[in-house]
This record gives sequence, C-alpha cells and structure tokens, in this order.
Amino acid sequence: MSILSPLAKSPWLYVIISILLIITVLFIWNPFFTWMANHLYIDEKLESSDVIIVLGGENEGERTARAVQLYEQGYADKLLLSDGTSLSWRTSAVEEMKAYALHLGIPAPAIHIENQSRSTYENAVYSRQYVEEQGWDSAIVVTVGWHSRRSRYIFEEVFEGSGIQLSYGLAKDPRFELDNWWKDMEKQQTVLTEWAKYVVYKVRY
Repeated sequence: MSILSPLAKSPWLYVIISILLIITVLFIWNPFFTWMANHLYIDEKLESSDVIIVLGGENEGERTARAVQLYEQGYADKLLLSDGTSLSWRTSAVEEMKAYALHLGIPAPAIHIENQSRSTYENAVYSRQYVEEQGWDSAIVVTVGWHSRRSRYIFEEVFEGSGIQLSYGLAKDPRFELDNWWKDMEKQQTVLTEWAKYVVYKVRY
C-alpha cells in the first residue's frame, strides 16, 4: 500500500494553502507597496516667487497647465519652460509647452525658454544658470506628483549655495493614480523606474 501525503490525497489543500499564502503576502506587502508610491510625493508648499520653472516630460500638458494656474493665482509673473528634447524634426517639446501656455492665456513676454536639458538633473543645472543670469531670487518648480521627491532632491542639491529660494508645485498626471499600482504593468514601470532613478541620484549626488 502506498502512503500518500495529505496534500496528495486532497488536491484542494494545494488550492487552499495557495490562496492563504497569497492573502498573507498581500496583507503584508500592500502597505509597503502603498508607501512606495506615496513616498514619491512631497507636500506642496508654495511661496510667491520671481518665476515658475516648468519641468518637461509631460504627457498631456499637465505641468504647463498647473504652472499657468499658479501664474493666474499670482504666485509668479513669469514662466521658465525647461526641456531640451525634440518631438520630431519639426518641433521641440519646449515649443509645444510654450504654445500651450500661450493658448491658456500667458502673454508671450512672460514666457522664458531653457532648451538644453535632457534630464531632471540638467533641468536643475540649466535652470539655475538661467535664473542667476536673470537676477531672480526665487522660483517655484512644477512637476507631476510622482516625480516631485526626486526633483526636489536634485534641485536642492544643484541650487545649494545660490541663495535662490525654491518651493514646489505639483501637477496631477492624468494617466496615473497610483493606487494598486502593482497590479498595472505601466504603473509598475513608473513607480519602480522612479525609485531606481531616485536611489541612483542619492548615491551619485
């Protein structure tokens, strides 16, 4: 007579144990995954400033729109659009941002362009250079929420010693509400990539 284990005798035990394990893992890890997403966001603390720096990389004009909103609320009377990437051989990202800002009612003289940066670090480097050349003393940096912690870290590092006061405005990314991000492949890529970049910047700078 063969001796079978309880699991072999009752395949349903495999199913029950697997379900219990999944529930246990989700119970333990869900709070951690939620923290991972939430930690990418910083609190929005705005101060009246000389200029609003708008970081490129937006998807549907959300960063430019948030900057325009802050402009209309009187936080600053100038925009500095920062993006050096090309969308095609005919147009650049920063020209698209400018066109959208004009469409939303910002007067052309209030729009300034920084078109050399191709990363968040370069956004900070070239923005500092431009702000110093203009003699401005303060700026609001606008980006989307999930990009805000890394952006703040980089800008604070790059602007250290400049005497320029920074505050931060957050735009909502229409594609990403990061609840349950671990269940969506595109959101997984966003969260994990942002964390990887944040850690690399912390180590390098």
